Amino acid sequence: MAEPPLTVVVCSHNRPDDLRRCLQGLAALEDEMDVIVVDSASTPPLRDVVDDFSQSFPRVTYRYEPRVGLSRARNRGLELAQTHLVAFIDDDTVPQPAWARRLVRPFEDPDVVCVGGACLASFDSDRPPWLSDRLLQFAGVTRFGAEPRRARSSAEYPFGANVCFRRKELLELGGFSSELGRIGTTLLSGEEHDVIEKLSRAGGSIWLEPAATVEHRVTAARCRTRYYWARSWWQGVSRARARRSTLLAARLLTAAVARLLLWAVTGDRFYLFRTAETAGYVAACLRPRAASR
Repeated sequence: MAEPPLTVVVCSHNRPDDLRRCLQGLAALEDEMDVIVVDSASTPPLRDVVDDFSQSFPRVTYRYEPRVGLSRARNRGLELAQTHLVAFIDDDTVPQPAWARRLVRPFEDPDVVCVGGACLASFDSDRPPWLSDRLLQFAGVTRFGAEPRRARSSAEYPFGANVCFRRKELLELGGFSSELGRIGTTLLSGEEHDVIEKLSRAGGSIWLEPAATVEHRVTAARCRTRYYWARSWWQGVSRARARRSTLLAARLLTAAVARLLLWAVTGDRFYLFRTAETAGYVAACLRPRAASR
């Protein structure tokens, strides 16, 4: 694998079976890398899962983070890493054979500070006909095409399920905001979008590399409408935590009307469910800030 070397951080909370499959995929890769598993307050702890790989995969290490929260776990992994590049993949993903080398290669351009790979859907159950490709983005499945390129806008930023950063630049930002990202069973999000936006504003290039692929599990729960209503609501809450603005609230209210019209025209429930984002944002803004934390 091309230099600089890579550390892969896998954060996990109460998902031993998913973690085991992810580590099996990483252990099967031919490229050299360090792997840090950060256990985000799992009960019971996941050390036994990681220890099962100690002989076949000696470059994997385990750390327990006693306070639950994805951003905290990611920051712990970022601090522990010793390499120039740090990749983050979700515990419910499995990397494909050439994933690591393809994720690293774009960093040969010194302007590139972040590379995002593709997340392909791996369904546990039959995909319902209403679950469009647009809607699957809320289940962590990418759709930025087959050609490697720079992200054209913030709407194309990589997903946290498969993303790599220059460690130095990410540390200089203070890592991921603990106000954002999954905490227990909540669907808070936006922590990777927040840091990628800051890196982009500082002049860094954000690169999309579709050939660096992982299979991302889509559970039966993510094939039900309840998940997408909740996911979109929490998207609005996440946006309120990142930025409270009367102007943004007005824009989201206008967008809700437009999305209802688009749903009526296209039949794509992506637009219908996204109206819950407006509701989540407004509800979060109406609460006192201290109560939302």
